[in-house]
Amino acid sequence: MRTHAQMFLGGALVFLISATAWGHVGTEYFYPQVPDPASMVMDGKDDDWGWLDQEEFAITTEQMFGQHGEELAREDIDVAFWMAWSAPPDNRFYFYAVVTDDTLKMLESDQKRWWSDDIIQITFDADHSGGDFLGENLDHVFNGQRYHLRVNPGPGQPVAYNSQLEYIDLPEIGWSSDIYNGEPTPWFEVGWTLLPSGAGHGSTNVTWTMEFRCALWDTYATTPEESVRHVFEENQVIHVGPKFNDREPVASDEASPFRHNVLVLGAAAAQDQKGDQMLDWIGLGADEPTAVEEVSWGRIKSHLQLD
Repeated sequence: MRTHAQMFLGGALVFLISATAWGHVGTEYFYPQVPDPASMVMDGKDDDWGWLDQEEFAITTEQMFGQHGEELAREDIDVAFWMAWSAPPDNRFYFYAVVTDDTLKMLESDQKRWWSDDIIQITFDADHSGGDFLGENLDHVFNGQRYHLRVNPGPGQPVAYNSQLEYIDLPEIGWSSDIYNGEPTPWFEVGWTLLPSGAGHGSTNVTWTMEFRCALWDTYATTPEESVRHVFEENQVIHVGPKFNDREPVASDEASPFRHNVLVLGAAAAQDQKGDQMLDWIGLGADEPTAVEEVSWGRIKSHLQLD
């Protein structure tokens, strides 16, 4: 008999299920459908998200934890983010985050080292099939996407860096980022803000935002034509692994940059390495109920892929 518990964490609906029975980390969240994709502008501002009920869908610092067991203090880092999806023909994943940080680390010009700056790392297993997400070639990671996003990139650099390039020496796989070969792409739209004006590496008491929408891919190759685009639909379950890196500003690369790797409750530390270690996100339709007592467990269970 499969066991499960249901609970609210600060308004975000979560299902905690036996990880052994389901073959995943055992935590499922809901995320809503965008009612009007044409009204959404990726400028780093949240004024086009008024339709989203933050009480239900926003994930905040209270629902997150330090990956290495450290306690998170809101005066150190304070996070809120939410996600959404859209049906075809728009057919994209949506994301918004706001981060308040006591000290900003934004040192690295080499995007392969952005992992040591204050960034958002997000991983996708859109077809919910699991598998390894770190490897030396596309045969190892063909069904996964992995991006590092940082405010204030260098000239010509993407904001959303395909961080598989840290491991796979194949520049062609960068085509799904917001900028590829110096030109914007149709696959990833992103905007950001940083306050106070003029803030940079070492600035204190900063607030930055990141907003994007992007295509997801069930199979990822060296070109979009050879790849298989993911198609979103109601009640679908995908793997998503958001992580916020809060680093310690340092004077040189010899000092340790680590402070916090901030994950959502229920996530596994290996979420950026294995698809089945990510959280499950269930896509609600535009008119779906969100309260625990109104959701049919059988309906949700029927859409999960069981091992």
